[in-house]
Amino acid sequence: MVAWIGSRTVPLPAAIEHVAKLLAKSRCPVFSLDSDVHGCRSLIALAERVGATYDHVNGRDLAHEVALHTDIGGFFATATEVRRRADVIVIVGDIPAAHHDLLLSLAATTPDLPRPGRRRWFRINGKGGPALGDELRRRAKVVEVGAPDLPIDAVLGVLRASLGGRRTPAALTDIDALLGALGKASFPVFVFSHPTDPASLAMLQGMLIDINRKQRASALFLPSDDDAWGMVLASTWMTGFPPRTGFSTGSPVYDPWLCDIDRMIAAKEADLHLWVSERDEARPPRRGGLPTIALARSDRPLSGAAVTVRIGKAGLDHDGVVYSSRIGTLRAAAAAAPSDLPSVAAIAGELQHALQSEDLASC
Repeated sequence: MVAWIGSRTVPLPAAIEHVAKLLAKSRCPVFSLDSDVHGCRSLIALAERVGATYDHVNGRDLAHEVALHTDIGGFFATATEVRRRADVIVIVGDIPAAHHDLLLSLAATTPDLPRPGRRRWFRINGKGGPALGDELRRRAKVVEVGAPDLPIDAVLGVLRASLGGRRTPAALTDIDALLGALGKASFPVFVFSHPTDPASLAMLQGMLIDINRKQRASALFLPSDDDAWGMVLASTWMTGFPPRTGFSTGSPVYDPWLCDIDRMIAAKEADLHLWVSERDEARPPRRGGLPTIALARSDRPLSGAAVTVRIGKAGLDHDGVVYSSRIGTLRAAAAAAPSDLPSVAAIAGELQHALQSEDLASC
């Protein structure tokens, strides 16, 4: 176990004591988190203890995905339900490479509920959209639907209008094949991930509402980062809110603008930054004048950090729990190479204990 105060190597208990003092004196601490579910739960509990505001390390990207659900909502299915029931799968736009194996596994199966049958694949794409992977296109026999001169939200708009029998000013390639498949489908599913603009999801979910007036249909959301989505779930069941939540009033307050960690730091509202990431190469951004506590995968002190603690990684150094899009819920991650490096949850627990002897500053 290795820890540093500044550039000086210290025993872990000394680092914990020093961090506890910094947290106790802080009037507006902010936490940037990137850990497994156990680590996130422990850090959110610590944030409540010290009145901190917390967000994911990649909070800006995650906030867009959260907004897809909090601002719009809609019909959503799990990958397991899609595997068993979907007889038409429509890929919307680009899907992160991390989920290509899931799509290939769906392409290797056929629905068996409510009765065995075949599965047809389509892909909706628009202007500037990337090409679909050759292996998936070949194995699933994917039919491309779209227009090279229309953005994807406009393509979805044309498709929605066509489903409703309305005239449209633009034509889409192979739209008749898709309309025919949707009309005969028992359970069509639209697969999407992090659209770049809210209009795309609004149009997609509006189309699903239209389809569900006559038949069942749903969408499969694949987050760009499963670990980050696990934090969203942990935050929601603990506080009722996703990340970008703060405890400055004692109770959880969710505000995507007010609790934007980057904005708070830039506006000099924060006086202490606890930065946590289990990713090997991740490093906190340099923040001049703001004391930073870093829990990181590093064998040396991080430049500019007041305290650095080397941590283990869930699923490698110790057991953990992570979100899996493949099963649509949490799964256990057994340690692949167990080590003595402390887990984020263990560090948070020691900080909770050390804070018992500290008088916490009020905001």
